[in-house]
Amino acid sequence: MRLDQEQIRKIGQKQIVETIRLRLPHVVSLFAYNISKTDMSVYSLLHQNTAETGNLWMTLRVADHPLWLKNAQQVSIDMGSPADLIRLPTAISKVFSCDMKAKNCYQMTNSELAVLELLDNCQQNGLVWAVRLPEEIFTAFKKQPLDLQKDFMQAEVFLTNRNNVNALLLPFTNPCFQAQLAKLYGRNLLFSQFSSSFIETFTDKPMDSTNVRKRAKTFRLATTDHS
Repeated sequence: MRLDQEQIRKIGQKQIVETIRLRLPHVVSLFAYNISKTDMSVYSLLHQNTAETGNLWMTLRVADHPLWLKNAQQVSIDMGSPADLIRLPTAISKVFSCDMKAKNCYQMTNSELAVLELLDNCQQNGLVWAVRLPEEIFTAFKKQPLDLQKDFMQAEVFLTNRNNVNALLLPFTNPCFQAQLAKLYGRNLLFSQFSSSFIETFTDKPMDSTNVRKRAKTFRLATTDHS
C-alpha cells in the first residue's frame, strides 16, 4: 500500500518523538511537544530540575528545513528534505553531550511568566498581539530570516481582535514587553499564525505554556528574575 504525504509525515513525527524520548539523559524529561501539520517539524520542550542546575528548560527543534528565526533560544536539528531520520539518534546524543547550562537553556523568570499569563488572558477574551512584519519578510513566508533582536524589535506591535485583525488595531509601544514577546516566541512557547502582514502571537495552542507556568511556579526558588 502506498502511503500519502500526510501519513509519511505522521509516521516520521512519531519516530522523531520516540527517538527523543529514548535519547534523553535520565535527568531530562520530555515535558511537551508540538508537531507541524504541513512538514516534518517537531518542537520539544525539555525540562531538567536538579539540586545542581535548578529548574532548566530547553526547546529542541527537529525539522526537514532550516530555522527561519535568528537569535532564537532553541536548539535546531535540520534533518534535510526528505528527512534523514537514520542519523537522528546520533544528532540528539550530540546535543546532550554538552551541559544543559549552555546558552540555549533557560529558566523562566517571573516577568516572563507574567507575560505568558497576560497573553493567555487576552486570548481567552478574544484578543491577540500582532506584530507587523517588514513586507519583504512577510511575503517571503519563512524563506527570509526574521531576526528577533533586530527585525522583531523594530516592528510595530498591536493589540487586536483574534478573529479579525482589521476590526481592532490598538498600537502598543513598550520595548521591554516586545523583548519578552521576542524571547518567548524564539523559545516556541507562543502559538502564532500569519494574517495580512502580521504575525499574531498568543497562547491558544502553545507548547503547554500553561503547565510551564505551573511547573516554573512550583520551583519558584529555582527561577531568577533579571527584569
